[in-house]
Amino acid sequence: MEISITYCVPCRYQAKALQDADAILKAFAPQLDALRLVPGDHGVYDVSVDGAVVFSMDRAERFPETAELVEAIRTRVNRKA
Repeated sequence: MEISITYCVPCRYQAKALQDADAILKAFAPQLDALRLVPGDHGVYDVSVDGAVVFSMDRAERFPETAELVEAIRTRVNRKA
């Protein structure tokens, strides 16, 4: 499983991306093939599992709560199993 967090560099979303990456590692490390932090711009904050977006700040109009994000990833992983 590969998880990507695309975050806006000019908006200084890196700290949130690192916080979420830490929580994802704690929850899914044995299952991960890769966890990528992808610098972006234009206010982006998207989290994808194997290319499928599980959270988009553009759609939600807010940051994800960390627990909510871990649960969204878990739901996506279980759906694939």
